[in-house]
Amino acid sequence: MQPWRLLTALVTGIPLLACSIGSAAADCREDHAAADQNVRRTRVAIEKVMNDTEAAKCSAYRRHIAALTDKRTVIARCDTGPNRAQNVSAIDSQIADFNRRAEASCKR
Repeated sequence: MQPWRLLTALVTGIPLLACSIGSAAADCREDHAAADQNVRRTRVAIEKVMNDTEAAKCSAYRRHIAALTDKRTVIARCDTGPNRAQNVSAIDSQIADFNRRAEASCKR
């Protein structure tokens, strides 16, 4: 390859790569914020139905499990830090806990 072509490829390619990395990071920030907000909203909904019927609890647990699953997906996709596996595992534990709660409420 001729040196000027290599230089041209580098000069034009680096900004495109940086742009796509920046865009992915922005998407991840937005996805994290949306997932966190949804988990908080569904947790509040669970607290509101604690003295309600089993059917209401079941529905709230199922929505919360779905929100946690979405959050897990975002963490698995976006978390690049050294604690990624630990963070995913923590969400998995929460999902398992709420699955047990849902099973108790939903089978009645």
